[in-house]
Amino acid sequence: MREILPYIVISLLALLFIYWLVIYIIAWVKRERFRKQNREAQFSGSAIQEDKSFWASVFTSRYDSRAEALGDYGEKRVSLYLADLPCEEYQVYNDLLVRYGNHTTQIDHLIISPFGIFVLETKNVHGKVYGSGASELWKQYLPDTGYKRYGYTQEHQLRNPIWQNDGHIKTLRRLVFGNDVPVNGIVIFPNDTGLYITAEQPVLWMDHVVPYIKQFRDVVISSEQMDSFGRRILEVISTSEYARKEHIDNVHRNMEHRDAAVANGRCPLCGGTLVIRNGRYGQFYGCSNYPNCKYILK
Repeated sequence: MREILPYIVISLLALLFIYWLVIYIIAWVKRERFRKQNREAQFSGSAIQEDKSFWASVFTSRYDSRAEALGDYGEKRVSLYLADLPCEEYQVYNDLLVRYGNHTTQIDHLIISPFGIFVLETKNVHGKVYGSGASELWKQYLPDTGYKRYGYTQEHQLRNPIWQNDGHIKTLRRLVFGNDVPVNGIVIFPNDTGLYITAEQPVLWMDHVVPYIKQFRDVVISSEQMDSFGRRILEVISTSEYARKEHIDNVHRNMEHRDAAVANGRCPLCGGTLVIRNGRYGQFYGCSNYPNCKYILK
């Protein structure tokens, strides 16, 4: 028995490897079949970029930081889940860079369907995340015994992704959809993230996104409107690599401006004064223009 035990272990490991390989191949085939059925319905803005030579593509890094790489990986995982949406009813757009005037905004996922518009913001972070819809900053807690990429630091801050997604929705309404079409915002986290969020907008795990979208069954958008929206989306997006680098620089610059405003006691949203208020969970800074401005800094 002892002589055959190593062979049994090796056989089990080989079967496990084959199992995961088959799962990967099935997912890949499923994704490619979906895209072939309706290429415009599974559109990715990052797939159309300026052509590079072979050696330039080999020696040029695709990402400027690890955070950018993790974010891109999370978006790709969500796009695989969205491939389960029937392409005859749902138009799925991934990684769109929308330009309006001198400004740009990057939208992770956009879905156009007869049952409404869905704008998705993906956050590929782990651990436990705490926050509220009214707070600018959320907190992420990680165990001391893992997640080496965070340097074993236990607490991190996240900018409220609901606010970020609301900005995307406002831009899309102004450029594409108008104010008469229902637009639903969704924030998405990995399945192993502990979510402790109090907000009106849905904050979901990745594998809950498709069931949530499919529960909307009332037809509110005609096929003619869907076609018009699809054409308009292709008109307002930018696909050049330079535009994406410019967008990242603008994001960093805006974050610096917001941080500077808060450091000077000013509301980054409306310019009002930040004043100390007492709430159910203790003291916090709120905007003096409340209730017109609901900015909160804990």
